[in-house]
Amino acid sequence: MKKKTSKVRIYVDIFFFSLMILVLIPQTTGIPIHEWASFMILLPFFLHLVINWNWIASNSAAFLKRQANKTRFDYVFNWLMYFLMIIVTVSGIVISESALPFFGIHFEPDGFWSKIHDISATLFMAFLGIHIALHWKWIVTAIRKLKFKSDLHHLIEIKSIMLRYSRQLLLIIFVSTILSFIIWFLDYSQWADGFRISSDVHNDEKPNGIRKSWMKYILPLLKVTIITIIPALITGGIMRLKKRIRSTSA
Repeated sequence: MKKKTSKVRIYVDIFFFSLMILVLIPQTTGIPIHEWASFMILLPFFLHLVINWNWIASNSAAFLKRQANKTRFDYVFNWLMYFLMIIVTVSGIVISESALPFFGIHFEPDGFWSKIHDISATLFMAFLGIHIALHWKWIVTAIRKLKFKSDLHHLIEIKSIMLRYSRQLLLIIFVSTILSFIIWFLDYSQWADGFRISSDVHNDEKPNGIRKSWMKYILPLLKVTIITIIPALITGGIMRLKKRIRSTSA
């Protein structure tokens, strides 16, 4: 069972990562694909949390006890990533231009939420790079063991995993919904109003008309690559340095 779950986990993570790259380049894909992919990505995101539920539960219970620094850092870091994901999702919903209008739901353009969406998405890119670096050894090992044709049947385990962890899945959705409403209440804060006034002034100063070219499609992907890889390389370098210092002192 554990082996099957591990196989499902790597396929879910690959799907999640592929969708994430697609979501992070709206200038390349266009707003409709960006928004629909943003809704689709919630499925592998919640599945990722459910599959790793035992790790979340055990480390939550042991957080205040004596733990290795890396485990404690991973725990706090993963919560920050989760919170960033919620912020990106909520701010994206509020500024939706395609997906929600398809269902007859319309929001007024809002400079505050647009800025929050851009900032949180950029931070998530950097966090994603660090997350990949922290788990790089597991990622490489798992991918090397993949046999796509013979492993695909393991994906039917997704249904049994969701049924087995149905309570945990409902808890994750419930907590995510509560956090989403808490974040959305920022819309009524003085900070948001002040930000909107400042945003409107800057938008009036921007020149109209952006020249379309092939660079418009290449630069977003380049941006995601740089913002993701640089933190990953820095994190990997720090980990190797710490390992070298530990081996030298030993």
